[in-house]
Parts: sequence; structure tokens; C-alpha cells
Amino acid sequence: MSDEIIDVRTSVPGYAGHADVVSRRRSDQQVRAWVGERLAALRERLPLDGATAAFDDALFHCQFGDQHVIKALEDAHFGDDATAAAVETEDAQLIAAAAGSERVDAAGLSAFITRVSDALRERTAAILALKR
Repeated sequence: MSDEIIDVRTSVPGYAGHADVVSRRRSDQQVRAWVGERLAALRERLPLDGATAAFDDALFHCQFGDQHVIKALEDAHFGDDATAAAVETEDAQLIAAAAGSERVDAAGLSAFITRVSDALRERTAAILALKR
């Protein structure tokens, strides 16, 4: 088991992994939901002010799966060890980008949202790049 999957499983209880199609869909939802929960908590705690549009875009990305990603994850090769490890690395990087959200203050909000948005886009691009 890779270090990345251990990190994701520690952060995302019940992380489904990538053994089969259902697990891959579920893990995609779980990771996006975990990040979305951190974003939602920020909205309750801090005024978004000039970061509203970027925040809304990131939260939308968390709430609704990219159909191209979901379709890609349905391919059996995403269950292969190397491909699954690559996706799990992306999951771990996204989790790392959103970790520490409870320590974000108003001064750091914009940078935090940018970091999470970039990680969401990078995860999507990496998964699509793995598509056959």
C-alpha cells in the first residue's frame, strides 16, 4: 500500500479506493465531499468578500462530479495498481491542499481557495490524462 493511500484513508474515513468501478466512483465522491465540507465550513466562519466567485467555482466542483472523470474512472485499467496509485496520489494532493482549512483566516482565504481550486483542476487533468 502506498503512502498516499494511507494519507487519504486517514483523512477520508471509509475511503473506497479503486478496486472496482463502484469503489472508484465512491472514492471520487468522498474526496470531493471532504474538500467541499472544508470549504463550506470556511463560508460559515469567514466573510468571502472578493473571493466569492472563486469560492463558488471550487465548491461547485466539489458538489458535482466531472462526467469526463467519472466516465474515465469506469475503465477497468483504473483498478490496476499503478493507475490506482496515480489517482490516489492526486487524491492525497487534493486533501493536502484543503487540509488546515480551520486555520485559514481572512488574510489567507484567497490563497487557500486558489490552492484548492488549482488542486481540483490538477486532479481532474491528471485523471483525464490517464484515460485510455
